[in-house]
Amino acid sequence: MIMEMHTPYAKKLNRLPDFVVEYQIDLADEIKNATPYQGMRVDFAYGEDCPYTDGVHMIWPEIIDSDGYILRDTSPWGVTHTGYAYMWIVNEASRAYHHNRLKLGMQGLWWRGGRIAFVKVVQINEL
Repeated sequence: MIMEMHTPYAKKLNRLPDFVVEYQIDLADEIKNATPYQGMRVDFAYGEDCPYTDGVHMIWPEIIDSDGYILRDTSPWGVTHTGYAYMWIVNEASRAYHHNRLKLGMQGLWWRGGRIAFVKVVQINEL
């Protein structure tokens, strides 16, 4: 089997990640057979928001290892149950909104038709 390599978002977007989260994979029942992987296009929901009524945001995770290096392997078994991820606000026009809303220690979710993971904001970079 040939491993597909993830291209770091910093190379694609030519900037640093917007913030960092600590995550814990906890698949909702409706998506219990999903397999998280590097490069997954999950969305972000603020912890106090309901994804069904308040919506979600195009903020994508990029999984990093315990040394802070970006995982390049896109195979499902490369993502650990808990860890850290860089977060990338995809829509440039919404960066100011998130800059005003994000707070250190804030809780959130990764979402894709259901909860993928619980997350906590552990670092905020310049937005």
